[in-house]
Amino acid sequence: MSGHFAYFTYLCYTGLVAYMASSLIHTVLFWRRSTHVSFQSMPRTLQLFHWLLFESVVVFAMLVTPVFWAVLYDADTYVGGEHRWLNASVHAANLGCILVDVVAGSMVLSPHWIHPAILAFVVALYLALAYLNKAINGWFTYNFIDYDRHHWMVLVYAIGILAAVVLIYYIIYALQLLLDRLLPPKVSLSSPLPLSSDSDDAELKA
Repeated sequence: MSGHFAYFTYLCYTGLVAYMASSLIHTVLFWRRSTHVSFQSMPRTLQLFHWLLFESVVVFAMLVTPVFWAVLYDADTYVGGEHRWLNASVHAANLGCILVDVVAGSMVLSPHWIHPAILAFVVALYLALAYLNKAINGWFTYNFIDYDRHHWMVLVYAIGILAAVVLIYYIIYALQLLLDRLLPPKVSLSSPLPLSSDSDDAELKA
């Protein structure tokens, strides 16, 4: 487990577990009380954090999973039952859970540009953490951010990743709008506090 949380993959998986645990609590309370009081009674700041947590696990899962299998996966490196189970859980089951939540859940992404900007900023912070890990422990978490090997291409990779975060965000948002038109209406959660003055930005699926 040395350096476990130095990897973006495991940080994302931890965020997914936190989101699922929080959602489970609210779901159980809803079933028992037939009301969203548990969510509505939270401070607006916590509602906003829950919203941003949802957005982060959705977008990051869509980013991390294909990058791992297309770029990082090496069959000669990941051998044995433990690695197969870990990869299936962290790089496959995670995306499945998120897709189910996106299609069947009541949370939606905000159309406001501040939300994807926050997620891009989080990724930028992780890149800073990766170089801090290099300075402290002497190794890079991912080969493509090794400036000794790739030099200026590292900047291109970083810009591409940040752009991908924003692009994935709005693709998922458009998909949710389409699903709202095609699928029957679902029970909605209380709207979290938006990051803009327009309360319509905080709409959830109706």
